[in-house]
Amino acid sequence: MQIKQILVPTDFSENAQHAVDYAIDLAKHCSAKLHLLHTPVIPTYLLMDLSYSPGPEAVTRILNDAQDALDSQAKGIAAAGIEHFTAIREGTVHEVIRDYAKEHDVDLVIVGTHGRTGVTKLMYGSVTERVIKTVHTPIIIVPTQGGTAPTSVVISYDFSGPAKRAAEVAQAIHCAEPGPLHLVHSYLDVWGEYTDRGAVVGEAAEKRREALRLGLQDMLEADAKAMFPDDAKDVQTHLVTGDPADGILKVAADVGATLICAGTTGKSGIERLLIGSVARRLLHDSPVPLLLTHDDAP
Repeated sequence: MQIKQILVPTDFSENAQHAVDYAIDLAKHCSAKLHLLHTPVIPTYLLMDLSYSPGPEAVTRILNDAQDALDSQAKGIAAAGIEHFTAIREGTVHEVIRDYAKEHDVDLVIVGTHGRTGVTKLMYGSVTERVIKTVHTPIIIVPTQGGTAPTSVVISYDFSGPAKRAAEVAQAIHCAEPGPLHLVHSYLDVWGEYTDRGAVVGEAAEKRREALRLGLQDMLEADAKAMFPDDAKDVQTHLVTGDPADGILKVAADVGATLICAGTTGKSGIERLLIGSVARRLLHDSPVPLLLTHDDAP
């Protein structure tokens, strides 16, 4: 695949600007077009059993202010010499992003970790989580401190379709930003606890433990060669045990990764991941941008 269209939703916050800066850098290297999208908030006030919305003049003022802010943010994109588009769309944020991405054949969405509503609310139950669940276009979440060019990429790989999709997107980014690729597989060391159970049991357990490790290593290297035939020299494979998120983050820290990539685990997997497992930990703890992908299968 090639990254030709990049979408950056913005609420004009500092963290949204981090996402814009990151997108500008990536768009330069990919020769991609950049779309800057804003969804204005039209406040509704509750009065007893009634609700009150601003009148036409107030709404017009909100939209005009939003357009001025959007034009101002777009100046940095223009200064970088990147072909770009700006749009204001009313509606529910995650649905607007989903529909815009489909309409414009967007290859990659880049968002900030949180905006004006605060990190806790946004990460656990609000915009970012809903965007990740709803928008099946690959998405990069840029942390509060921003991010640098993805020259060293770690890919969390479990041999699944979504993981292969993450590797495909990582390869497209790697073509634009050459550097090492690290394929990381986390597995359960089922025989480890039996290796100290005496000579007979321990020796048998150690053989099975080593056989499992070697088998997984062979599978990992075979998939690496199949997925990155032109980049074999740049690909390194890693096997880790224990908590998957800890293993991924440790490898990322050891190799100086500037991007971590992971796939979701099927149609409902993203909900499980966000609520209690790997993606939630990565979103919370990763000091570098995080790429999440869905499986393209219907």
